[in-house]
Amino acid sequence: MTTPATYSFSGFPGQPDRYLYLHHDGYPTGAAWRFAAALRICGQLAEFPACFVNTQPGCIPLAGPDAPADAAYRYRVEFQRQPNAELQVQVWRRLPGSDSWMPRCGAMPLKAFIKRFLPAPDQCRSASR
Repeated sequence: MTTPATYSFSGFPGQPDRYLYLHHDGYPTGAAWRFAAALRICGQLAEFPACFVNTQPGCIPLAGPDAPADAAYRYRVEFQRQPNAELQVQVWRRLPGSDSWMPRCGAMPLKAFIKRFLPAPDQCRSASR
């Protein structure tokens, strides 16, 4: 079973808002993995949308923020300039059979989101023993 999701990127210097769709692994742990992969190759936070696309070759560009009917999650990544440059993420979830979006996570730093939803490598090793 797939978990489709959309990803919006806004507020990045000199870039228009960008909207992407991925048809699988859209739950928060999958999104945290995607975000962490993009951060690993990203030289500057302002380049994050391009880094995300580079690490997710299956992403499909969307014309606007409206999510496809099958999307279960919606992520918004915003570049925050003040007081220190950082990325913030917000998450919404749509339950099966519903047309409305419910907040899943309020705005939080992207690194905190990754830490919350992506288990540390040592936790994975100890769980498999």
